[in-house]
Amino acid sequence: MIWMSNPAATRIPDAHFFWEAKYNGTQVIAVSPEFTPTAMHSNLWLNPKPGTDSALAMSMVQVMLKENLYKPDYIKEQTDLPFLVRTDTKEFLRREDLSLYGLLAVADNVYYMWDETTKSIVQAPGTGRADKPFGRDRRKYGTLELGDIKPSLEGRWIANTLDGEVEVTTVFELLKEECENYTPQMASEITGVSPKVIEQTARVFADAQPGMIYAGYASCKWLHGDLLQRAMLLMLALTGSTGKEGGGLQIANSPNARGMTQFGFSDVGPAFRLISGTTWDYDHADMKELNSKIYGNELAEKFDRYYKKSIEEDWFPDYSQNGWKMGIFAGNNGANWRASGSTWRKTAFEELETIVSLAPDMGVTSLFSDYVLPIAHHYERNDLMLQSRVPYLQVLTEAVSPLGEAVDDWEANRRLAEAISRRAKERGIKPIQDAVDGRTIRRDYTKTLDLYTMDGRVNDSKDVAQFIINASHGIPKISFEELSQKGIVKVEGVDNTMWDKDESPYHNEIVKSVQKKLPYETFTGRQQFYIDHEWFIEFGETLPTFKEPLEIEGYPMRMMMGHARHGIHSTWRDDSFLLSLQRGEPDIYVNPDDASKRGVSDGDMIRIYNSAGEFSAMAHVSSGIQPGMLFMYHGWDPKMFKDGKNFSEVIPTGGLIKPTSMAGDYGHLGYQPLAFAPNQTYKDFTCDFEKTA
Repeated sequence: MIWMSNPAATRIPDAHFFWEAKYNGTQVIAVSPEFTPTAMHSNLWLNPKPGTDSALAMSMVQVMLKENLYKPDYIKEQTDLPFLVRTDTKEFLRREDLSLYGLLAVADNVYYMWDETTKSIVQAPGTGRADKPFGRDRRKYGTLELGDIKPSLEGRWIANTLDGEVEVTTVFELLKEECENYTPQMASEITGVSPKVIEQTARVFADAQPGMIYAGYASCKWLHGDLLQRAMLLMLALTGSTGKEGGGLQIANSPNARGMTQFGFSDVGPAFRLISGTTWDYDHADMKELNSKIYGNELAEKFDRYYKKSIEEDWFPDYSQNGWKMGIFAGNNGANWRASGSTWRKTAFEELETIVSLAPDMGVTSLFSDYVLPIAHHYERNDLMLQSRVPYLQVLTEAVSPLGEAVDDWEANRRLAEAISRRAKERGIKPIQDAVDGRTIRRDYTKTLDLYTMDGRVNDSKDVAQFIINASHGIPKISFEELSQKGIVKVEGVDNTMWDKDESPYHNEIVKSVQKKLPYETFTGRQQFYIDHEWFIEFGETLPTFKEPLEIEGYPMRMMMGHARHGIHSTWRDDSFLLSLQRGEPDIYVNPDDASKRGVSDGDMIRIYNSAGEFSAMAHVSSGIQPGMLFMYHGWDPKMFKDGKNFSEVIPTGGLIKPTSMAGDYGHLGYQPLAFAPNQTYKDFTCDFEKTA
């Protein structure tokens, strides 16, 4: 299943693998509210109403449960579905419920099953592990092997707890109850997808063995996108697809060859401080006020209360103490795409003392900047290209000299490092002890240039490229000059790029967990679908479920966005040659019926508006768009629009930080940069449109 992704347009070089699989008998099913190039090539297209995907997924789960299409042995061993839950508190049954010792024990991650053999409550294997030793993978200290235990998936029993007799049941039993809200008929009323199509898709997916969901990041851009992701993973777990080669949730693969992945991500810059841009914006760009204006005081106060509570509990860092001073935008066209209309640009660019932009063109962020450092483009530099989606190391060489004063990124940052070192020495700045994520880091700004250039051993981009080649695992040892002649070289150990049941070329921790029965890095040590954190209980999200996307009162159209075929985010979006392959200017797709009701014809200029703002674009009338929906490819720079206002003007979702995304002190839930932190949503809003004169 291709879900929340459109590889036929955004992964053109390798999308052919999908269609070759289709021709070889694989059922390729596309899920998207609009008719995409990917949907066009698929065996089946499901087009749920925007934002209702989790109801669709839960309905397929309901079919799998009702028709016994799940793998009981797999879910008993690999998931938390057989774990016992107290029906009175909706919390897992834990050691602290059963013994005084449990109240004193440090470990609060001991969980229980009902053993059919002994007719008693037993501890689930692999639970009760201590916190991970620093620098070690704790999974090797436990096993999911059930041994003689035969866990029950269904039933209700009485547990003798310190509170007295308490009824307990399994997560699986609770899941069955939840799924009764999503029968195919009920889900059809929510999603618009036929009940028969839902049933057919569930059966095909369960029969695939293994099934795969190729999912893009679009689900992250919904307020309740986490519920969809959890529902997707539930579909995969029930069918025994997670952790199987060629199955599971996929977006990209990293190579196994000679430990490249482990090397690349081991001890990633301990001095490197990462923060969540979403929470930073919330603190410094008046996001609570924006929420109040657009979604009402009740939502604004509620979200703000949980946001502050998370920080008070030290679950997430507090960014409110240090205000804005200087902004450096590198590889980031921030003034283009923030989800807060013109509010973010106004707040940021009026409050910052200094703005610096490192960019290859004069995009909107550069136009707002005090200083623009011109950066060489792709064909004006020496560089390497190596990414997880292809098994090759590719070289970029300077085909033409950079224009004007432009230099490559490395040289621009070298000059900044040189200036910082010089000023630190002039000012007599002593080394400081800085705290980063619980570690003390010594920073000596007088040595910034020495660190950057490795004491003068690395002096330009060619030197950097050669260092990467020499130091990296799995890359053939070759000089940059020789690589420049060859163009590309194959990464070592990737002669086979196909998934294989015995030995795969791809690094996959979950495959290891399934094959070796290793506990997972979750609170339960399993693929965890039940979360009994107090906030998840309060919001009714202990299990995957469906919640309606937000809308703005009085505006009926749901505006969706996606990655474009003719650009990468804002890069290339104003290129005259690529514009000649499109409409030549920003356009927005509208349904013929919606257009007709408003007297709009294809090619007309229309005004798209809501209570946050407005912008204008060309109407692209298309039957591939659902009624009540607009669709626009993103990345268009504001300078390409009337009055310099692009799509961001009507997207006021920047302050929508879901309370459960700030939950902490719960095993794997808690602040982790790039792993668990609030994402900026872009789709929980509505608007309207009209023809302009």
